[in-house]
Amino acid sequence: MTIRDLDPVSLPVELGVLEALWRNGIDLAVTVPCKYIARLIVETEQDPRFTLLYPSREEEGLGIAAGAALAGRGAVMLLQNSGLGNMVNAYCSLNLYYGLPLCLIVTHRGDELERVPAQVPMGERTERLLGLLGIRVVLLEKAADLARFEAEIEVHRHDATSVAFLTKKTFWSPS
Repeated sequence: MTIRDLDPVSLPVELGVLEALWRNGIDLAVTVPCKYIARLIVETEQDPRFTLLYPSREEEGLGIAAGAALAGRGAVMLLQNSGLGNMVNAYCSLNLYYGLPLCLIVTHRGDELERVPAQVPMGERTERLLGLLGIRVVLLEKAADLARFEAEIEVHRHDATSVAFLTKKTFWSPS
């Protein structure tokens, strides 16, 4: 049984995300926290199948995820889109240069639901920045997108490509 076989309303999205990651060989999560994914972080921390690490900066987390890729281990970075700018050089000089795949779950701050004006400039540029880096973008807006998340995780793992799941606030909290 996969996430695609379940009613997305019956399962909290955070647990669905963890199940999809686990089924696809991802058991290491690295996070620079964001309030949108606070529940995901707590659930990951409490799930004995996962190791959760808290680097001090995004580029440090990227290095940890790259090391996991070199060791053949599946890793995911959980971060806010404002942190993408911090890791551009590290991604280019490490992941791109050595062909190391990266899986990101990125909260999309600065969109139409944003209350903090300082988040908007990066929010408006996030998708283009990811595109410039050659990272495939998958937009997740609602809990029903969980099936697409799992399908795209499978592609990431099978093809060893970089992917960013750009998650709207409504994906994590429908109200």
